[in-house]
Amino acid sequence: MADEQSAPPVVVAMKGHPGSGKSTAARAIAAALRCPLLDKDDVRDCTLALEAVAASGVLNELSYAVLWCVAEKQVQLGLSVVIDSPLSRRVHLDALTRIPGALVVIVECHPSDKEEWRRRLEKRGAADSHGGGSDGWHKPKTWAELERLVEGYQGCTDYEIGDVPRIVVDTTDPTVDAEAIAAKLSVLVSRSIGESFLPEIEALRWHLLV
Repeated sequence: MADEQSAPPVVVAMKGHPGSGKSTAARAIAAALRCPLLDKDDVRDCTLALEAVAASGVLNELSYAVLWCVAEKQVQLGLSVVIDSPLSRRVHLDALTRIPGALVVIVECHPSDKEEWRRRLEKRGAADSHGGGSDGWHKPKTWAELERLVEGYQGCTDYEIGDVPRIVVDTTDPTVDAEAIAAKLSVLVSRSIGESFLPEIEALRWHLLV
């Protein structure tokens, strides 16, 4: 990146419920910025063998702890990073903002068209079920499962983020193109760290409709 020495590492923290399109956006952002992508589900998938000896909630928090540790290591190396997780609790955001020397930016995926959101979620769920592998075993595969998950959050996902920069993306709005979203992210980051990061962010181009 241009002017790497003066620009602090940026932690792009995705936020959103399962099936909201955040993983699609996260992959595109990481590819465009040429920085590591850390996916909480990758860590969670690896805990399947521990389900018989540890509570699901404990393993879920362990997955986050591993994610934060790896993210901090990348920042220590001077690398920006994209983190793909629901970021469903304020304590998770607090863990990121405590990483020394990093600028945290939230990209929140909020699909307004629930029917399209449901279609995508259940299409992915069917593919996971027929795949026969262990990946994604902990993810909701139907709309009813997602509703139970969201109900279990008891509103904790709608927390105040304080002064953390954020953009909200409607991943089901066909009139919202990738270039407009990239421009918003560009302005958001440039306000905090200057022009040095603009060329990489303006290169973002992704197809939001999956």
